Amino acid sequence: MIYELVPSELHNDLNNFLHNLRRITMQRFEACPFCGESDFYLIRTNPTNTYRCKACNKYSTAATNTPFNRLTPFNWLEIIFTYRIKNKSYQYIAKKLACSLEKVIRRDHAIMQYLKINYTCLYRWYTDNKQAKITTTLEEQHQVMNSKILALLNEKTPICLHCGSSETTKVGTRTCYRCKRCRQSFNILGDTQLNKLPRADLWLQFIDLLVSGENNLQIEKKMNFSSNTVRRWRSAWCDMMKNWDCNALAVWCSRH
Repeated sequence: MIYELVPSELHNDLNNFLHNLRRITMQRFEACPFCGESDFYLIRTNPTNTYRCKACNKYSTAATNTPFNRLTPFNWLEIIFTYRIKNKSYQYIAKKLACSLEKVIRRDHAIMQYLKINYTCLYRWYTDNKQAKITTTLEEQHQVMNSKILALLNEKTPICLHCGSSETTKVGTRTCYRCKRCRQSFNILGDTQLNKLPRADLWLQFIDLLVSGENNLQIEKKMNFSSNTVRRWRSAWCDMMKNWDCNALAVWCSRH
């Protein structure tokens, strides 16, 4: 999923970085980071595999000479990196890992330091307001969402949900209709969460703010919504994105 969120020109750097993270997680040790010799022996395995070089007699681990040294468990690094790519907050990640906020922030800073040293372009994207630099996939799915919303709001004569007739007429300004044949009323959004969202005239603006990476507090101020309303709208729209096969966009916009 994260490959849909990262620009395609950065995929090689992303692959290499993930490979390095997994090598550290698996504690694969191939050569001494100090002298480059491959003749060493294992000293201890707890809390991490520690080796001693037979050439220079220095101790090291798979993470020695990297910003990740001593940041165990190492598997958290890829988890945190993936969540951050998905636009998740530090608070969200800390809750998922059942750890302190400080531990998450420290590891994310280590990730940024490693990227800055080894993968400059990926580092720039990761740190320089990446929310504003969405991928082609996200742009396409954003357009799909806008098109579907406009189609729903501009629908004139939908098929009657009761008898299947196309002889229907709109009632009011939302998505309520009345069938001329069976005389029954229906709402084409009745079985969706959108039926509970007022102010359809603000839906597109809200989606634009989600896609641009605005957090809940920023949206509250810009749209003059309450915090509960913003949370409810974000949740409802992310669910609709999934229902409309815009899964990458749902991941991107699900930050709280």
